[in-house]
Amino acid sequence: MESMDTFWWIVIVGLFLLAYAGLFLPALPDVPFIFAAFLVYQFFIDDESLGWIFWSITIVATIALFLIDYVASGYAAQKAGGSKWDIPAAALGIILFMWIPGGFLFGPIITVFLVESLLMRKTPQQAIRISISTLIGFLGGIVVKFLLMSAMIIWFLILIFFF
Repeated sequence: MESMDTFWWIVIVGLFLLAYAGLFLPALPDVPFIFAAFLVYQFFIDDESLGWIFWSITIVATIALFLIDYVASGYAAQKAGGSKWDIPAAALGIILFMWIPGGFLFGPIITVFLVESLLMRKTPQQAIRISISTLIGFLGGIVVKFLLMSAMIIWFLILIFFF
């Protein structure tokens, strides 16, 4: 392996790690990091290993991952009677509270609760139900995204090292 290949593999692994960090930090775009890692491999290491089938499925999976971000939390919030402001409020809660232990979990609950009780004039019981439903949807989306992202990376590695 050439020294430049080693450099590009370090970049690829770094992009994969940033993608996984993006699952928990809304400021980091998880899916584009994976796609960027694949592009780095394609353009800087080997332009023949990844064929049109890989790229077609990767594009569909990338679109699915983007949709999961919005559908999972939004669906859970709306099933509980929430508003369109719950998803942005949950993301804001993660950003504001991510530096506090457990902030990833209670930050979205607090911000969605505040939006629903103060802005949308819901009762405290309704607001807490919507807050918890939004968090459950958000966490469910993270699990699905983690599994799909991992499958994409594993498939990429299998294509590279075994075919």
